[in-house]
Amino acid sequence: PISFANIAAERLGDEDGLSAMSQVFDRAAVLLAFEQLGGADRALEMARAYALERQAFGRPIAGYQAIKHKLADIYVKNEVARSNAYYGAWALGTSAAELPLAAATARVAASEAYWFASKENIQTHGGIGFTWEADPQLYYRRSRQLALVAGAPGTWKERLVGQLETRNAA
Repeated sequence: PISFANIAAERLGDEDGLSAMSQVFDRAAVLLAFEQLGGADRALEMARAYALERQAFGRPIAGYQAIKHKLADIYVKNEVARSNAYYGAWALGTSAAELPLAAATARVAASEAYWFASKENIQTHGGIGFTWEADPQLYYRRSRQLALVAGAPGTWKERLVGQLETRNAA
């Protein structure tokens, strides 16, 4: 049996440790945002490559307006997520007081960008995108799994709103 009687110890954080735990989650959120952004960028690359390769009615499907709009929407969401991830990295690297806001912003934007990119990648691939013979479904699964790591998207949205309310109240 393990016994901790008469062992020297040091308290970490405040009384209940919530402050220390919150800082760990903020740091993890920024790093996870970059992983999600990488997945979203790869999903966009896959969708673009397939759209240029796949032919319909004698021309690549990338030439059709619906596909162009789909790819443009993915690109915009990815760039918003990239900007927010950089903001989070700045706050993390400089130990800025804005880290909780930057982390929540990066996490929400990256989760939404990855989910959207992976979903639209499957749609661009059509029926093959849902099968085991193509990789788009792997990115969709990963986007859903990463969205739940270190807190569900709803939790991070609540944290973001709370940070904005606190910031605007001052």
